[in-house]
Amino acid sequence: MLNLVATLMALIVLGGPFGEATASGSPDGDRLQVEFEVAVAGAPAAVVVHAVDPGQTQETLSLVDRGGGIWGGIADFEAMNLVAVFEVVYPDGEGDVSQPTTLLELGLDPALIGMGDVVVQPDDGDRPLSATTRRWGWGAAALTAIALALVAVWAMGERVRGKHAAPRRAIRRGATTVPDETQST
Repeated sequence: MLNLVATLMALIVLGGPFGEATASGSPDGDRLQVEFEVAVAGAPAAVVVHAVDPGQTQETLSLVDRGGGIWGGIADFEAMNLVAVFEVVYPDGEGDVSQPTTLLELGLDPALIGMGDVVVQPDDGDRPLSATTRRWGWGAAALTAIALALVAVWAMGERVRGKHAAPRRAIRRGATTVPDETQST
């Protein structure tokens, strides 16, 4: 009963044509049986979920229309917090994908993947940056400033050199003078 309440409280809205999405699971030997459910607006031809182990593999599960705009399916995975991306395809061939989310954010019980009691909070973008990220950010900003300065020198170079470039042009052209036809000899 407690798992059912936790699952219902962990509904996540994915945005776009996707409504609420959930993931629940049960152990299956050394693997994990996960049931996905997502609400989809419109009349899609197909809905799939891509379960991704970052840096490893991706498994795609085709979901079944359960009626009322709800699509779902069950699959077996290794017991880990996979990243899930839902994809919808409409009859005209157009489609859309959801934002990536994790099984824990979709409501999977953390104990099923060996994490015990874990409080999962979605990233709202307000987390401070690490020192390494800030260092790389400042480095990127410095390189951008240098690149812009070099582009400015390149673009303005002809104007800056223009004051001193005339004699060199005359020398390159052979510095021959053409007699003026208006003058009489």
